Amino acid sequence: MKLTIISDKGSPMMVVSKVVRKGSSLEVTGKMMGAWPAKMYITPKEFWNCIRIALSPSVLTYILIYPGILISRLFKRNK
Repeated sequence: MKLTIISDKGSPMMVVSKVVRKGSSLEVTGKMMGAWPAKMYITPKEFWNCIRIALSPSVLTYILIYPGILISRLFKRNK
């Protein structure tokens, strides 16, 4: 499974292919801009920042309305 992060223009900025624990950090493996292989590391301190971002009101709201987004996209595709 891959996670593709796209730009506002729709082009892939980063494709994450794997996240594994490496010592006390997380190692994120993927490709930057679809071409350059990259290994990025999330330290324990930065992981806490990721959790704080993920629990922000805007992200939590998105999670709650996500089923509606999927349903509306499904209906738009069928028209």
